Amino acid sequence: MKKLFLFLLPLAFLVACNDSDPDDGIKIEGCTNPDAVNYNPYANFDDGSCVTVQQKAGAFAVNYTATWCGPCGSWGAPLIHEIAGAGDNVVAITAHASNDPMHVPALYSSFASSRPTGGGIPSFWVGDVKDGGVAGAEALLAQTPPVGMEFKATRNGNTMDVDVDVIFFEEVSGDYYLSVYILEDGIDGSSSSGAYAQSGVANPATYEHDYVLRTAATPNDAYGEKIASGSIASGTSFEKTYEIPLEAEWDEVYVALCVWKYDSGTNFYKFVNALKKK
Repeated sequence: MKKLFLFLLPLAFLVACNDSDPDDGIKIEGCTNPDAVNYNPYANFDDGSCVTVQQKAGAFAVNYTATWCGPCGSWGAPLIHEIAGAGDNVVAITAHASNDPMHVPALYSSFASSRPTGGGIPSFWVGDVKDGGVAGAEALLAQTPPVGMEFKATRNGNTMDVDVDVIFFEEVSGDYYLSVYILEDGIDGSSSSGAYAQSGVANPATYEHDYVLRTAATPNDAYGEKIASGSIASGTSFEKTYEIPLEAEWDEVYVALCVWKYDSGTNFYKFVNALKKK
């Protein structure tokens, strides 16, 4: 009988181990809020990293430019940097014209369909105002937008994976569009950079191109895709996921979002809000 007991005792421990949850006692830190854009369904300990949509105002500015354009380097480049410096949530974009290695034909033409250059470059739009300048960006940042956005972006090799949450904080009506842009800073535009060399700059040996429009989630339409239409109730939310192809040589790339309201009568995309992360 004693021998039988000694045989069964380790067997009982083995059965007890097999019946237990292997994850018991394991602490997995992360965001445990399912409404957050960075929610981790495997986390069992909230580490305070949750990112949720806020009713935060952003600004938008586009500068039509080109490497071969002297005024684009002499006063256009400094001005777009000044506008971008109006606040931490200014989506500044440089859309490069033809005969420039950074030219993206479809997106350049699409932007200009609602925000024309006026016949020459450099040419600026801030929000819905041509030549709005720094004051225009500051005014946009002071507004209370009806729509808020948040996103998580991860580069996986030559793909940018972007998860976007959009919330309408006010009751609105109309056709609303979401744009997701890939921008790049720090591109060598010095006098030794060949076709990328920028004309007209004060320091040609060290110049870098910033806010360069590389591509978008909708590569043929700068104003994005429709996300809501008609009467939209306060609290309405949308989630979108994108896999955006990148070129291997694009280095300091980041994601920026804009929401627009389309006016079919004027064929104009009115700026609503913007968000960027670097």
